[in-house]
Formats: sequence, C-alpha cells, structure tokens
Amino acid sequence: MFFISSYSFFKTHRRELIEFLAKHKKIFVVCKMNESANISKNITFINANISDASLNIFKIFQDFIEAFKILKNTNEKKVFFVSTRLILIGIFNSFLFYRKKFIYVFSGLGYLFISKNFLIKIIRSIYLMILKSSVSICSSICIVQNQDDYDFFISNGFKEESLRIIYGNGIDHHQFIENSPKKDLSIIKFLFVGRLLSDKGLIEFLDASKDLANKYKDRVSIGIAGGIDQNNPANLDIDRLKENYESQQIRFFGDIKQNEVIKLYKEFDIFVLPSYREGLPRAAIEASLSGMPLILTEVPGCKECLEDGYNGFFIKIRSSRDILRKMEHFVKNQAIIGVMGSASRKFSIDKFSGDKIFKQYLKILEE
Repeated sequence: MFFISSYSFFKTHRRELIEFLAKHKKIFVVCKMNESANISKNITFINANISDASLNIFKIFQDFIEAFKILKNTNEKKVFFVSTRLILIGIFNSFLFYRKKFIYVFSGLGYLFISKNFLIKIIRSIYLMILKSSVSICSSICIVQNQDDYDFFISNGFKEESLRIIYGNGIDHHQFIENSPKKDLSIIKFLFVGRLLSDKGLIEFLDASKDLANKYKDRVSIGIAGGIDQNNPANLDIDRLKENYESQQIRFFGDIKQNEVIKLYKEFDIFVLPSYREGLPRAAIEASLSGMPLILTEVPGCKECLEDGYNGFFIKIRSSRDILRKMEHFVKNQAIIGVMGSASRKFSIDKFSGDKIFKQYLKILEE
C-alpha cells in the first residue's frame, strides 16, 4: 500500500514503479483523486483527502483519523508513505499498527529541513524525535534518495539498519529519445522544469537569463515549465514573475502535461536547475536521458546527477552570476553541447535505470 499526495503526483513520479510492483502483488494507492484514474491491472485506488502540506494541528488530526480508518480496513503488511507531510501521518499511525511494516520514503529534505526559521527548527526537532521513535519502537524504515540525506539521518542518531538509499523511483529510459546533434545552433536554448518555488533557485535563474538575453539578444532562448504550489511557503507569484521577466527570449509554458514536457526536452539544448536542495531531481534525470547537458547546483540530490565537466557543470548555490557564466560558456562553446548530451544520457541510464530501482523496491516489499 502506498500513501501518495495526489493522483497527478502518482502519474508523474510513481506510476512506473507501482505498475512494476503490481506485476508481482496487488497494490493499493491511497491518494487524492484530483483527476480521473486510468484503470491499471492489479492496482486499486482509494480516494483520500489527505493534505501533503498543511501543518494545521486540526488538519493533521483529521488526516490521521482518515489514514487510521483506511489502515484498519485493509490487511496490507507493508505500507509506504511518500513525502514529509504524509510520513508524519504514517508515524502517528505506526504506534497503533504494530503488525504492519511502515516505510517512509523521503523524496527530499525540503523546506522543513533547510529553513533557518527558529519556529521551523523547533518543528524539525520534534519531527525527528517522533520519527526516530517510530523507527526504534515499530521497526519502521526510511528510504532516502541520495547520500547526503542518508548522512543527515545518521548524524541525527538513526541506525544504518533503519535506512536505505534508493536513487529515485526508476525511469523507463526507452521513452526518452536522445536528441540528434543539431546542425543549426544559431539559437542556444536553455530549459528549466520544476515547480515555481524560490528554493528551486528560480529567481537566480531568471536574473541570469535576463542578463544573458540582454547580451546575446536573439542568439539565446529560455523556457520555464512548471506550475505554482500554493501550499508551499516558497511558492512564487506567477503573474509577478511574468511581469518582471517574460520577454521574446524568456517564455513561461505553465503547468503542462508530461508528454509536452518530453517535447520540450527534444526542443531545448541545455537543462538548468539551480535548486537549493533536492531529494533526486526527476526532471534533471529526464532531461539527461533525452541527451541534454545539465547545469545544476552542487547540493544534495543534484550532486547525484552530474559529473562536473563530463555531462554538464555545477554552479554555486544562490548565485545568478555563476549561472550566467555557465550558460554563457555553452553559448561560446557550442561543440560541447552534443558531446556532453551523449555523456549525460549514458550517465543516467547507468545510474537511474528503472530495471535497477524497481527491483530494490520489490526486494523491500518481499522481505
């Protein structure tokens, strides 16, 4: 059984994994059915209005009760909770269902773990304390997606046997076709894909893009694909972003469907994600599988996706100047785009192939 925030998130981030697991065992997916589900063999969806963001104490209690009722009425022995907020609901329930194995999947240590706000620091300490209790008392386990997050938990007193590193959710690389070398590179195209959040480094990217466009005019093009996340404290105002940055060279595509995102990977040349921290950036992996060089911050999660100088370049965190330098390097050295693009695809197939990742989840399910 998987507790996931919404059906749309299931489609974009967990569908391939769960469809693979469903070949071996019936899988229940508990999520908010925010759109009509395609019928999948051996997968049963349970609609649940459980928030993936609210820290309101009354909403947390309400979600705890809803999850409790679902867990009570099913015989599933392994239950996965995906993302920080849903994991909290799982933690509370783990003390009441000692015969079930609770598995907490951290997609990334986001706002709760990186914020320097005093109140958030207190909440973080409480969160880690009750998580550690669930792990030690109920034999729950935590799955993280990169070495830095693993080291974070170890440094906070978690034992190695309670932790697993699995690099992402697995991606079928066959659906991403490597871009053919372009003969015409008169316009170098840079792409950002992700939620419109400040901690994705979006403002720094847009500042760098604006400077690049002013300098190179029609020789460059910049695309931003992604929607807002109103429940996230780092959410940015799309209207203000367009007012300050949209131009002939800088385009906002909005929250588009996955097949449209894949088309953008084919159209654009270089992928940029200046995030402050990631679990494992799926969009960066998809872009690399499409044969795009990467420009990523040297932070947890992103570090797993890039070998500096081989399939792209690292940039300094919160530095629009460094982003600009790396973007400009590709404009001035167009010959490296195809070479790094091919290296990028090979790198991600070797490390993030669905065949490898899916089997690691199956092993946990069958333990």
